[in-house]
Amino acid sequence: MNASLWEQLRKLSSQEPKTLEQMALKLSEESGEVAEAVLAASEASGSEYKQASRNHIDEECIDVILVAAAMFYQSGHDTAHMEQLLQKKMEKWQEHMAKRED
Repeated sequence: MNASLWEQLRKLSSQEPKTLEQMALKLSEESGEVAEAVLAASEASGSEYKQASRNHIDEECIDVILVAAAMFYQSGHDTAHMEQLLQKKMEKWQEHMAKRED
């Protein structure tokens, strides 16, 4: 994500009236919507009545990212810290994936 999008997200996050606890519940809700969209798109039993496409799944994933980032910023962190942690976590993930290939 380019710097201006991160900054725009940080500014929007500062305007969010929900508490951190309320945002955590919202994140859980959004995660459930991702699962629901995946089930519907894959035509899982019991989900046939819902219409979902790959685009719907993508939009729900973005909602999760937005809420999680807003929580991060509302916790008092800045973009530099987010980028540092993202790099650290991606390196850890990469190491994990490399072990799986062995």
